[in-house]
Amino acid sequence: MLNYRRVSKLLSLMLRHRSDEFGLSMDQYGFVPVAEVGEAVHDRHDDLGEEDVRNLVADPGQHRFEIVDDRIRALYGHSFFIEMDGDPAEPPERLYLWCSAAEARRFRSGGVVPVDRSYVHLSLSRDAAEARSRRVDAPCVVEVLAREAHAAGVAFYLRGEVILTTEVPVDFVGEISGLEGAPSGASASRPGADDRQPTEPPAFGRRMRRATRYP
Repeated sequence: MLNYRRVSKLLSLMLRHRSDEFGLSMDQYGFVPVAEVGEAVHDRHDDLGEEDVRNLVADPGQHRFEIVDDRIRALYGHSFFIEMDGDPAEPPERLYLWCSAAEARRFRSGGVVPVDRSYVHLSLSRDAAEARSRRVDAPCVVEVLAREAHAAGVAFYLRGEVILTTEVPVDFVGEISGLEGAPSGASASRPGADDRQPTEPPAFGRRMRRATRYP
């Protein structure tokens, strides 16, 4: 049986963090030929290869990698800069980010900016944001008024189950939960903001997935 965890961890190392170490010819969008990655995987573990890589990516439960035209890439989480390809699309009403109290205070006054990556990584729900954060120092969840930000020109890109953007201006930082004594950011001055429910238009995921296809 394929050890998905082992393959996934190795692909993350190759495609998110250390492509040079493995001698991979990655393009500006993060794509590498699948055959090349398969050879690199086999060099590290002789019981694994290209077929295992393809089987992992084809599994409906994984949302970290994609294969397009025999090229594979990590969808998010890069520790180096990659370009966004495809056109952005309209996001749902709200998106969410789990962070530390210190980061939340900075975001509240200066907008949401990347902390240790090139892009801000957002989630479709509070639960998803919490589940995606494994940091013990991250007790806060920041609400992003994504639909309004999009209307003002902020671009959002869907990568698997994560939404990427370069930054979120302070005007579109909504309620911050878990930060004691913190005002609600933009939502504090928006009557009825707390009564609005997050929505996800059904077309959002489909439209974004089409947009991310390599040209």
